[in-house]
Amino acid sequence: MKIGACFLLALLGCANGYKNYSGFQLLQTKVLTNKDVDSISPLIDFAELDFWIQPRVGRSAEILIAPEHAAYFKGLLNSLGLEPRVIVDDISVHVERERNEIEHLRLLEKRGGRAPALDRFLNFEEIMAYVDEVSAAFPEIVTVIEIGSSWEGRPLKVVKLSNGPGKNGIFFDSAIHAREWIGPPTALFAINELTENLANNQALLDANDWYFLLIANPDGYHHSWVQDRFWRKTRRPNNLCVGTDPNRNFDQHWAEGANLTEWECSATYPGSEPFSEPECKAISDFILTTPSITMYVAIHSYGKYILYPWGHTNDLPPNVNELDAVAQEANAAITAVNGTVYEIGTTANVLYHAFGTSNDWAYEQAGISLAYTIELPGGGLGGFNPPASDISLVNDECWEAYKVFAANIPLSRKNF
Repeated sequence: MKIGACFLLALLGCANGYKNYSGFQLLQTKVLTNKDVDSISPLIDFAELDFWIQPRVGRSAEILIAPEHAAYFKGLLNSLGLEPRVIVDDISVHVERERNEIEHLRLLEKRGGRAPALDRFLNFEEIMAYVDEVSAAFPEIVTVIEIGSSWEGRPLKVVKLSNGPGKNGIFFDSAIHAREWIGPPTALFAINELTENLANNQALLDANDWYFLLIANPDGYHHSWVQDRFWRKTRRPNNLCVGTDPNRNFDQHWAEGANLTEWECSATYPGSEPFSEPECKAISDFILTTPSITMYVAIHSYGKYILYPWGHTNDLPPNVNELDAVAQEANAAITAVNGTVYEIGTTANVLYHAFGTSNDWAYEQAGISLAYTIELPGGGLGGFNPPASDISLVNDECWEAYKVFAANIPLSRKNF
């Protein structure tokens, strides 16, 4: 299947078929105890519930729910003693605000030079156009590597920044979860700093190579622009439902404890087998065949976390002290910008148990001893659609963290 048209409406989506979120509510539970987490956890894989913040002891869960299911599940949550309250009464208001804001900023845009538009979110076509533009403008340091294609035929393009051979590198990917739009701007900002603003960042390029996969889930990302703003998964059809969670599809404790038949329509469905998704297979193949990549960072949202392995167990990784020290340094750099503080720790201990994730795979299977997931802040009343006015601050904060990561790139890979 090849990429469709809708050229004139690509920025805001095709006129027909965009999912209507009218009446969808975002619910928040009380702060959860151990007993509460045990009570709510069986609901996580219900297709009718979209957990934006998953259950964890000591914090509230947040759940997006359709109007036709609201009464039943509010009643169920109340019966479990979870005290749900509505924090966004109609999420469609915020979706429409976002679409109008993007269109307004696009019409006002008078972009000079080659710098990407960093005051608004960019769709897939715009990001790919920028990739072509920056590689043409800086051929001596920018190489575009097409590492594969998505299920629907969209290219997976890695932007490599390098001014000479023989150096180790850091690999970033973003938007592996389609709805997490705040990730790509931070990577675009970093590319801009290492090209247009290279005079101020020469030492960063002299020391290491930088690799950016700006859109790791092209089909899902495109779908979130033209069909369903809060789409998370890939777009490859399964038996019952479309899509797999690509960040559960890596061959690292894949699908442990899962009933794949009952789970297929879940937002975290891990796929029919490890690397069933061509996007994930392409990422793994590229990293495995590029041994100079010795650091890995997956860019996600939302939550303000810097996470490292493991996701499948509460046990700590062998080099936890090193992982934590670099994360603490990155967090200090973020905080110095505007006071923002991230929580740091293993995925399982800070967030939840997650199996088949990319950073756990990079750590154990690829031997990348410093492998992280950074969860960027949410914004507005719906965490996945912060206002465009938030982009600049998040870019500034992340750039400081990314520089810290790059300053700590290991000399080689390890076997754990």
